[in-house]
Amino acid sequence: MNIWQVLSSTWNMEPWVLVSALAVLVAYGLGTGFKFTKLSALFITGITIYVLALVSPLDYLGRTYLFSANMIQHILLLLVVPLLLLLGIPKTLAEKALAIEPIGAVMKVLGNPIVAWFLGVGSMWVWHLPSLHESVLANDNLYITQQISFVLIGMIFWWPVFAPVESRRLSPLVSTLYLSSACLGCTILGMLITFAGAGLYASYMTPVDTIGILPLLRGELCLTPGVDQQIGGLTMWVPGCLIYLAASMVTIARWYGAPEDYEISSNSGAEGLLTATQENK
Repeated sequence: MNIWQVLSSTWNMEPWVLVSALAVLVAYGLGTGFKFTKLSALFITGITIYVLALVSPLDYLGRTYLFSANMIQHILLLLVVPLLLLLGIPKTLAEKALAIEPIGAVMKVLGNPIVAWFLGVGSMWVWHLPSLHESVLANDNLYITQQISFVLIGMIFWWPVFAPVESRRLSPLVSTLYLSSACLGCTILGMLITFAGAGLYASYMTPVDTIGILPLLRGELCLTPGVDQQIGGLTMWVPGCLIYLAASMVTIARWYGAPEDYEISSNSGAEGLLTATQENK
């Protein structure tokens, strides 16, 4: 079996993925009046990447053969998809949702920067504990829980920086610190995985080769267990941090590009919020 055959034959249209994606799109459409805008384009892109990450060969290879493919999937689900979904939510829709209890009360707790940071960074560390990771690969229900939790926790993590409602955001300077520290957390984990000996995740040492592609992966592509694990660790280490860095640059650009009637205020201690102030006439 060659690479093209692998990529064309390992799609898996998981019903739970398609149903969850459709349900979210319908709910979003009902909330926005099914209008196609720049924001809805971002939201739809996020849903599209979510589906592709879970039904494409990336999912099959990551769950069966390659830790590196599994790590790419996790980066997409925890960092990329949630950010696109959050950026695609209109301010008016977010305000209406926050006015509903208990949504408002829950987001007041989960949207706290300290809580959101520990959830976002902690989920990456916890789910990649070798023993738990092995359990996820062996249990369908736990696997589904992991994927959904990545997206939900990812949205919570990005909330203090890119919340649709400006008053819920941290100031650009605090946002940069928030993202830089998260980058450091993932960098340390990525380094540990990269420089650990081969076999940290035992399932990838001797995968069950049901479709006969192991010779292709190990031989022609030289993806030995050690190399595969190093690529996975580097994926968390480098591309993961680049996403945090890009987000930091966006917050700084947003700060410099803001109108003069915006100022940085410090509310609730560490939560510096960007609030609009108008001149008295």
